[in-house]
Amino acid sequence: MPIKWYGNGDLEDPIYKHYSRIVNFVIHCMIFTTIVSGTWLLKEIKYEISFFNYFAIFWSILLASHLLFVIMKKPKDISKQST
Repeated sequence: MPIKWYGNGDLEDPIYKHYSRIVNFVIHCMIFTTIVSGTWLLKEIKYEISFFNYFAIFWSILLASHLLFVIMKKPKDISKQST
């Protein structure tokens, strides 16, 4: 059975914004994992990458701050707003 298309979401809806932030955070996590693990693999196999630890720590801090932003911007009382 094909997926039913309901159209684009309402950009002003707080629940839509919250789930959009969650999706953006998950994409950020996937990019982080891909780049850091690939760079680590290159570092272990062949190249000496001296800035790798600082790079990974800095990006981890950015990722944690992104998660805090998503948590802080969560709309109050989602259960009453859902339809």
